[in-house]
Amino acid sequence: MSQLLLLRGAKQLLTLRGPSGVRRGAALHDLGIIEDGSVLIQDGRIISVGPTRRIENLKEARGAIDISVNGAVVMPGFVDPAIHVTLYERGSSPESVPKRKGALKFYEESLTLVRSCLQHGTLNAQIKVYSHSPSRAADFAALRQLSLIGANPVSTVRSLRLSSFVEEPRPGQLAAQLAALRRQKLAHFLEFAVGSELPANGVFWDVLQNSGFPLNLIWPGGSAETLHGLLGKAVTRAVFCPVELSPSEVAVLAHSQCISLFSPCKDLLEERENPSAKKLALAGGAIALASGYDSKDAPIFSMQMVVALAVLRLRLTVEQAIAATTINAAHALGCADEVGSLEAGKRADLLVLNLSDYREIPRRIGVNQVVMAIRDGNFVINRKRAKAGAP
Repeated sequence: MSQLLLLRGAKQLLTLRGPSGVRRGAALHDLGIIEDGSVLIQDGRIISVGPTRRIENLKEARGAIDISVNGAVVMPGFVDPAIHVTLYERGSSPESVPKRKGALKFYEESLTLVRSCLQHGTLNAQIKVYSHSPSRAADFAALRQLSLIGANPVSTVRSLRLSSFVEEPRPGQLAAQLAALRRQKLAHFLEFAVGSELPANGVFWDVLQNSGFPLNLIWPGGSAETLHGLLGKAVTRAVFCPVELSPSEVAVLAHSQCISLFSPCKDLLEERENPSAKKLALAGGAIALASGYDSKDAPIFSMQMVVALAVLRLRLTVEQAIAATTINAAHALGCADEVGSLEAGKRADLLVLNLSDYREIPRRIGVNQVVMAIRDGNFVINRKRAKAGAP
């Protein structure tokens, strides 16, 4: 028997409905807000979104379990494009030799982390593996443990950082390893830091282009010509920008198809200013925001904090910050056709916030406002113990 849920009467319903592609320019400011809005859900999918008066009178709403969200903000679940985990314990100094964790400890730590992310409203995330070891076996071991977590409690995709191919990779060996990753479905993306991990050998690019993996780049700044050339060599999904970009670099990224990622949390903890997100947004670029979580260097995983810091430090508008942590972040993960906005046909991944106005998020920095979360149509957080009304 199918399950029908009716979330009724949100003070503000942020649908993020809009163009099918990644949001740029003016579209970054449009949250598709419906005052006194409702969402009708059936079997984990959204079947209708709109004003309460219209939704409650639909014949499809007859017999639905009625959940009142009066006075609250309802929005898509947060999507975090960059959570970093490692199979190795890093020492207190750069000279310390990393110590490998046991598989069970790594699994339990990773599971605890994604559960914590869920509690603060992250329903989809990209987990990036960086083994801090030249051993590809360690990378495979970490990815296998993460694959056991799968989509519970948070739907995840996995990315492998190519940290062990610093100088001259052996093309045949690399191609075989990447083929094994795809065959075993252990990774969805590959990542490397330009400069420190980019071999000059052109064969490297040939292997990547034939691997079938989309790429994530870490761009430390430099020649705009080099950046333009890199984006043309292989399919690049996202470029993480940890430093301030020059006007020419901004122009290259603004005219590219890739999404530029920024982490205001890492910027804060590393005591640096990075106005590039604002500049890129003004230039019409596609921006997304991530926690950039790292257990040692950036132990912040709350995407509500990301929104607040993006407004307070990066000088984005609240609307831009929300779009960059939902629909654009979903594009960075390649799942925007399923999540990131509240539209008919998409997965029912959404949050209920203990706010009457979404613009309060940055003003209440450090406070977890999530009182309910629904993932795939199921309650995964219900702090108000909301009771369903009679159908």
